Amino acid sequence: MVFLEKKKLKGHTYWYASERNLVDGKIKRTWQEYLGTTESIIECMRKSKELPNIKLKSFQYGKTAALLSISEELNFIDIVNKHTDKKKIEGLSVGEYLLLNIIGRCDGALSENAMQKWFDKSSLSLMWKFPHKLTCQNFLNHYKYIDHETSKKIEDDLCKILIEKGLTPKILFLDETNWFNYIKKGEELPQNGNNKQYRNHMKQVCMGLAVSEDNVPFMHEVYEGNKHDSKIFPDLLGALTERLTNLKITTEDMILVFDKGNNSQVNIEGVLSKMHIVASAKHNQAEDLLNIPLENYKHLYTNPQSNKIYGYRTKYEFFGTVFTTVVLYNKASCKKQRKSYENSKAKIVLKLEDLERRLKSNRGKERDRNSVVREFNDIIRKDFRSVFEYEVGEVPKGKKKPTLKFWINENVENIRYAGFGKTIVFTDLKNWHSEKIAKTYNQKYLVEDDFKLLNDVLLVPVGPINHNTDFNIRAHVFLCIIGMIFYRYMAWKCKHIGLSLGQLVEELRDIRLALVQKKSSRKVEIMVEEMDVMQARLFSLLDLGKFMRN
Repeated sequence: MVFLEKKKLKGHTYWYASERNLVDGKIKRTWQEYLGTTESIIECMRKSKELPNIKLKSFQYGKTAALLSISEELNFIDIVNKHTDKKKIEGLSVGEYLLLNIIGRCDGALSENAMQKWFDKSSLSLMWKFPHKLTCQNFLNHYKYIDHETSKKIEDDLCKILIEKGLTPKILFLDETNWFNYIKKGEELPQNGNNKQYRNHMKQVCMGLAVSEDNVPFMHEVYEGNKHDSKIFPDLLGALTERLTNLKITTEDMILVFDKGNNSQVNIEGVLSKMHIVASAKHNQAEDLLNIPLENYKHLYTNPQSNKIYGYRTKYEFFGTVFTTVVLYNKASCKKQRKSYENSKAKIVLKLEDLERRLKSNRGKERDRNSVVREFNDIIRKDFRSVFEYEVGEVPKGKKKPTLKFWINENVENIRYAGFGKTIVFTDLKNWHSEKIAKTYNQKYLVEDDFKLLNDVLLVPVGPINHNTDFNIRAHVFLCIIGMIFYRYMAWKCKHIGLSLGQLVEELRDIRLALVQKKSSRKVEIMVEEMDVMQARLFSLLDLGKFMRN
């Protein structure tokens, strides 16, 4: 039970809400929350005379309680404790430690060092009592229980429950991403590579992720930052097949959707030996298809952005196999890509003209041919290297710098223009309608949405990765993926309400608890602040009140 308690320090009176319980045969204070000075509480009373009760303290509750509720429904704590071998001691179990880490990170505590400070200010401190501090070392000590094989077993059991709830996947979308970090001396995972945030000078960690058509993660693998997507793809396919086998899902009926960055003959043959395929090809793998006149395309459907999607259907050979192929065309994407290309090209031309002008000038230091070539290549972005051609001459007599000529390769540029707004999609599902092929491939935004979720500092951010050992990096990413599973299952459960995940989280974040003192008593009660209709629906649907009854 919670009571008011006063303390006098240097002649001033300070008030606290405190709770005492029987611990090891002795009455001890198990929880305490500072409420204010006597003067601040009196002022609060004066402002609230018209109210039957006085609100002393307010906490964010809805988002925290929702994650607790989803964790209970998916049986997360028991699953973790089943697969981890920890001696029974007073305090939090491994499952509770991991859940606390997930909820804290979802609420802005971006490191283990920040957990205690976050916990003390959260509504969770009203519901969870334990005798020890939430130190960084305590969290790291519990990471050691979730090695790579254990985390796979935990994910297997969570996926089984998701399937029991009605989330059996029929289509899986596979893609890769990476996160840069500030690790200078790591182990095998942090390596230099092509970073999606253009931080190529920094080490990065990569991850492959497979999500279902309901946007729920069903497999993830963390791998070295210097491995190319197409090279790691067989390992990801193997991990995905193993997961489906463990879930007793027949892989022959599964459809895998992936992007052109994973293309290779080995990868295509590997997928086809296990499941169906819907994938895209690079433009240079079927240049003749880009020149098909637009009047030969048929209208397939109009997307949610009100853009008409057209398609040209044919059969085409990729990697030694003939596939049903649909070339998709989106006029809005064509305009956007053309504008972006021309703006980037114009900036490059300006820089090259400036380099050309400086080389013609006899002022400044002497330069050799190699230094000009290096500067030219620094100016040209990787995706423009085939568009721009150049020639660096010798240093003219009486001059200090070589000459430079550059020009546009018109053939390459014409192919680039022909491909704007077009996507080449191929599949072994020859009986599918072109519209279904197009919509299925374009649903790959689902996995891209999950990558955005993993970069959202207000949801389940993977970065910044502050761990140095591969073991802790894998454990950290694993917990972020579990947090994403919680969110996606929560969104699926509330889908009939019609809110996006962002809107859902915003509504939950505005559901708050208050410590309230009744005027007729010194007793402090925990109450829910006033909710609107949508918040009340979520409160009921997710059964958030059950944690207040404990």
